[in-house]
Amino acid sequence: MVDFKKPKIIKSKNKQEDGEEEQKQPSPDITAFKKDDRQLPPFDQIPIDPSSEVNTARLKEAFDNVDVFVAHSLRFARAQKDEEAPLCGAIYFLDDLVNEVVVDLHILHPLLDMGPGPFLTNIEEEVLTAKKFAPVEDFKTMVEMITSGCTVVHIDGMRHAVAVITPGYPTRSVSEPEAEPLVRGPREGFTEKLQDNTALIRKRMRTPDLKSEMIKLGHRSHTAVCLMYIRDLVDDNVLAELHARLDRIDIDVLIESAELEELIEDQVYSPFPQILSTERADKVASALGEGRIAIIIDGTPFVLIVPSVFFDFMQASEDYYQRFYFSVVIRLLRIFTFLISLLGPSLYVAITTFHQELIPTPLLLTVISARSGVPFPALVEALVMEVSFEILREAGVRLPRPVGSAVSIVGALVVGQAAVEAGVISQAMVIVVAFTGIASFTIPAFNLSMSTRLLRFPIMLIAASLGLYGIALALVVLGVHMCSLRSFGVPYMAPVAPAYARMWGSEVLVLPFGHRKTRPAYIQTKDIQSHGPNQKPMSEEGGKQ
Repeated sequence: MVDFKKPKIIKSKNKQEDGEEEQKQPSPDITAFKKDDRQLPPFDQIPIDPSSEVNTARLKEAFDNVDVFVAHSLRFARAQKDEEAPLCGAIYFLDDLVNEVVVDLHILHPLLDMGPGPFLTNIEEEVLTAKKFAPVEDFKTMVEMITSGCTVVHIDGMRHAVAVITPGYPTRSVSEPEAEPLVRGPREGFTEKLQDNTALIRKRMRTPDLKSEMIKLGHRSHTAVCLMYIRDLVDDNVLAELHARLDRIDIDVLIESAELEELIEDQVYSPFPQILSTERADKVASALGEGRIAIIIDGTPFVLIVPSVFFDFMQASEDYYQRFYFSVVIRLLRIFTFLISLLGPSLYVAITTFHQELIPTPLLLTVISARSGVPFPALVEALVMEVSFEILREAGVRLPRPVGSAVSIVGALVVGQAAVEAGVISQAMVIVVAFTGIASFTIPAFNLSMSTRLLRFPIMLIAASLGLYGIALALVVLGVHMCSLRSFGVPYMAPVAPAYARMWGSEVLVLPFGHRKTRPAYIQTKDIQSHGPNQKPMSEEGGKQ
């Protein structure tokens, strides 16, 4: 550890508030910052030195063996004529993170052409021509700005630095979300760039009430996280709880939103997701209009929405872009397919093993004849087919897309047909497993679909042991568990348990837009009325003309 010395000569006369000059300080010992026998103190204990040479030596030590680090020294021509002007300065950046054109045109050329002479304390406003600046008051902030794609400018005599926002790292352009496709609706999806994602949201919510808070998580990654909400709608308790959970996070590197989701959700051991994630900007804008909070993480296109309830995972954006009666049928169909995806093989195992009297006689004879040559019980059949189906599905996801789709489709057909012809699996079991797999694809939220795939196996084991009574017991346990869950204090099964009957028209079903005049009361209570008090459907207004 070493105490850094101050520079001896500072040509410029930086006067304090009382008009007195700063005392002359000894010249910097540049060798004190070399790597031969000593290291830098912790960054938060190092101030910004008035000498750019000292700061350059410290930064070169901090970015040792980082070949893209650039410390560009500047010597100003005006200093030869004006004794009051500083002799030199420096700019610092990482070459692969900045836009070289912006650095040349808006930083280097203005500094060298105009010189910082009389503008020593205000170069960001009267010398630099870039549009976005950030003050840098300590060495730690200087390092963070450089690693974030900024160019840091320091002039001799300044006890602070100026960070110019000059990001130039590669980014993906805005495109249609692949995980949430739709037939009718906006095609814009989030990207991995935080600024693009916030812009897509602000484009849809053009109000100054839309607030955004920036925080950084990860001791080493310093990942930027943005919280967006509408001040007049968000519940203060939910916002305070979110801040408290984020403050408790102690992580080294934060890469994806799934990691943050696990760190802040209420019940991490529950199989059911409690935080909604989406790639769609219109879905986030709609959630903000209900009083929810969007969590945007730099480096991932998936945005988290809190609080979230179970029925949020059963909704798709397209439900609100279609005729309401079609959306009602689709919503009910999704609830039915969710139950099929969860209980399909278990019902088959329970009925064929314990409750054959529930099957009509002609169908029972067909099932018996199909299973006559199968050497395994129904449970083993179901487990073999479910595991095979999951293997094929995982192989289709991991393989390249042109090959993956062919493997998943052809593999299922070939394996299923071969198993039936070999007498290992019955035709009825192939139909049940295939229909169950297709039903799981109708669930809009992929993480909820994965939960049903996981819960399917223990329910099958219970069904093989206790029959339909075991399935009923499993449903009771799942129901009690789901009703006990909370998402930032909001009941997970709202608006069904507890019952909010007025919310069913927009959350469970989809009524005409003119009748959806209230926001979810279980999300916030500041402003429940979503429409103006005198607004009526167009049909009612037209009838009075």
